[in-house]
Amino acid sequence: MDGLGNYAMHARFWDWGGVDRTPEFEYWYGYALKYGKRVLIPMCALGEAGAYMARRGMEVTAFDLTPEMIDEGKKRFGAVEGLTLLVGDVCDFRFDIPPADFAYCTDFGHLHTLNDLKRALRCIAAHLRRGGGLVVETALRTASDRSYETEERRFEPMAQVYPGLQVWKTGRDREDAETGRHYIFQTFYTEDESRNVRSFRHEFYLQSYTYEEWRGAFDESGFDVAAEYVSRDLVTWQSGSKGFRIFELTRR
Repeated sequence: MDGLGNYAMHARFWDWGGVDRTPEFEYWYGYALKYGKRVLIPMCALGEAGAYMARRGMEVTAFDLTPEMIDEGKKRFGAVEGLTLLVGDVCDFRFDIPPADFAYCTDFGHLHTLNDLKRALRCIAAHLRRGGGLVVETALRTASDRSYETEERRFEPMAQVYPGLQVWKTGRDREDAETGRHYIFQTFYTEDESRNVRSFRHEFYLQSYTYEEWRGAFDESGFDVAAEYVSRDLVTWQSGSKGFRIFELTRR
């Protein structure tokens, strides 16, 4: 297991769950409005959130490491005015764009070393204006974490969204408290109208970091912490809380 996952095969089926993500996109749009209209979205997958914001008048640059994701995003959203979709590595990107007002990322767990995390933060900082905002959502690694492993389950979409195809997943996960790694093992299935079933494996792990590591990385990369929250309801962080954390940052 290389820890990266099969995102190339997943690109066509990224929205397999049939979930209306409008509330999520509206959340990020509202956050961006606090800072301005130029938005940078690293690790964007298909760029769905970016397309939503661009349709609302934002100027959005969204990028992903997987070319197949960006190709699929361009098929769907290439005609959206104000949206630029690019291939790029969050740890090493240089785009010729005006400084962004706002950026966000929910997928830093895919960066498996603290050095890569800092590299990514520095690259993002280089593309933000002074005083621009970055929001990071992450799971924190804590001393009370415990290892566990789940049994394999089947996951059905909220609605089938691909004409002529039925899709589902099976999967299990494993938490390794000693390393801070959360392993995910999935198989994605499609069944056509002739009952032909195809599948591919999608296996990866997410790396978690401690609160102190995050704060140190932010400081070294040129960010100040403006606020911390424990949920998207923006409940103010209280000392001693653990697990999910939202950091709202400003670039120095």
